Amino acid sequence: MKLTREFFRPIAIGGCVGLLAGLGLLTGILQNWSNPTLDLLFLPHKPDPRLTLIAIDDASLTQIGRWPWPRQTHAQLIGKLKDAGATVIGYDVNFPEPSDKDDDQALAAALKNSANVVLPLELTLLQSRSNLTYDPKNVVQPIASLSSAAGALGFVNSPPDADNVFRRLPLTVKGPDGSVVPSFEAEVLRLAGTPGLLRGAPLDSLGRMRVNFSGPPAPAGAFRIISAADVLFDKTDLALLKGGIVLVGATAYDLHDNLLVPTSRGVPMSGVEVHASVLDTLLSRRWLQSVPDWLQAFYLIILGLFIGFMVPRVRARWSIPITLAVWFASILISFLAFDRGWLLDILWPTLTLVFAYAAVTLERRLASELQKRQLKTAFSRYVSPSVVEVILADPSKLKLGGERKNMSVLFSDICGFTSISEKLSPDKLVEILNKYLSRMTAIVFEESGVLDKYIGDAVMAFWNAPFAQPDHAFRAVATALKMQNVLDEMNAKKEFGDVEIRIGVGINTGDMVVGNVGGEARFDYTVIGDNVNLGSRLEALTRQYKVGVIVTEATYQAFGDRILARRLDKVAVKGKKEPVVIYEAIAETHEATEAQKKLAQDFEAALKKYFARDFISSAGACAAILSANPDDYPTSLLKERCGHFIQEPPTEDWDGTWVYTKK
Repeated sequence: MKLTREFFRPIAIGGCVGLLAGLGLLTGILQNWSNPTLDLLFLPHKPDPRLTLIAIDDASLTQIGRWPWPRQTHAQLIGKLKDAGATVIGYDVNFPEPSDKDDDQALAAALKNSANVVLPLELTLLQSRSNLTYDPKNVVQPIASLSSAAGALGFVNSPPDADNVFRRLPLTVKGPDGSVVPSFEAEVLRLAGTPGLLRGAPLDSLGRMRVNFSGPPAPAGAFRIISAADVLFDKTDLALLKGGIVLVGATAYDLHDNLLVPTSRGVPMSGVEVHASVLDTLLSRRWLQSVPDWLQAFYLIILGLFIGFMVPRVRARWSIPITLAVWFASILISFLAFDRGWLLDILWPTLTLVFAYAAVTLERRLASELQKRQLKTAFSRYVSPSVVEVILADPSKLKLGGERKNMSVLFSDICGFTSISEKLSPDKLVEILNKYLSRMTAIVFEESGVLDKYIGDAVMAFWNAPFAQPDHAFRAVATALKMQNVLDEMNAKKEFGDVEIRIGVGINTGDMVVGNVGGEARFDYTVIGDNVNLGSRLEALTRQYKVGVIVTEATYQAFGDRILARRLDKVAVKGKKEPVVIYEAIAETHEATEAQKKLAQDFEAALKKYFARDFISSAGACAAILSANPDDYPTSLLKERCGHFIQEPPTEDWDGTWVYTKK
């Protein structure tokens, strides 16, 4: 099984669950379940104080008489409300048929005298997935004398959602001929002199505004409610109505003017309270609008990907609390979003977390046994026995599947190996190679490195995988320096006979992809990437500068002052456009001699003059270095370049980069 598959599979499974959840949200297949969960987010708030409800309640029916009342009674009620100074009266009682002539005239006169009364229209609304219109042939409206006398007419009905709960209302609705009928609430605001409050209200695709209900239905509701009988019989102080908006409507249960709303909790809300809630939303501008579906779907995918990423990387006893914490956080986010007027679904994130966790956990169980069987076989050839024991003790340290990490890679190669091999018999050559490679590999293992492969006489190794090694750059350079020292000892002891082996080592640190690469029958645990190729190029540069170990600036910065190093050059190696600053690793700082420290210091000074285009001073500094270190080839090379540029100065855009066209 490929390491890359092992890494991506749980993430892909979590992502697929999130994607399916996102598609479910976009199609609205569980809307009847989502809406009730969003209804739980409503918290009580104080409604606008300008709103007052005059209730045609059971007490009024008892004192005034059975319904319907004589229209004289309605005329008296409107007159008292006008005298109280109400700015506008929304009278949610329809009068679609003629009554006693005197009664009709009395009510028409009261309406005309008040000039601020809105009467209701009842429309037959035709709703499709993309449109909401009304049927002009089926309109229930007050009789002509009352319609003409009223200050305005507005429709009062709106279809509830599929679960029979009223949540939103169109502020206007169009007819097939393009005519527009305003809502009851829109006309109330117009007569109140505040039609501008309608602007800015967020509407859905059907032109409906979501109502932000201030609380549960009466009697637990927050609206100020006065019994109609108390108004008619002067049993209440009407001074509260002055300058306010008054709504009149039935609250008596037997009059059947009620419907379920998000804050009902099973108790219907009267129609007049619904109108008041709509007006309160408009007056207070407490808008409610859904977070765009595409954004919510993206959020679900992120949740699924997070579960797919998290579950394989934490212990089981932590994954459940983390998942629950994410769920609580999603609920909290929904509450905070609601408080700011945004509706963020609760149901789909819950389903996503549950099913993603279950799916990824199942996948982990199925993969666990196979992973354990592979560990010992797959890694015993790559790393030291102590590292294998660490991996087997805690398999979570191993990430099967491709993984991008910041790592250090080492390449070493025997200098002049071709000429050496031509002088030796095949048996002798293999004997020397085996002895050399065995000792070099042991050094890699001593520094907890991973042997990637042998490339002929070359050794490739890396650090910071399969488990974390924060000091991976130092370990790689320490390995290279130890290789040089051990080779010096082996050459001194003539362990290779008459052959003297010298090696060049290149080390780079950066982001690389590590994993099992190959086919199902055979694979290698290896690193790949541009930074790996750069490490290989550095090994080749050791021959150009005739030094033992060359590292990049990234490696130099990572090991800090634990290694004595000197900046060598700024080069552009074959295959890379961007220049790279390279350093020679000289020795571990605590083992470095004073002569080595002075050489590094003096060479840096000469190099600075070189990069500053002061080639004469740089050449002089090189000459001083060579008097004490006549065999230091990097200094000789720098002096030679200075001489070249003294004779032929570089172009104005020269930045000190030396370009190599060969590997």
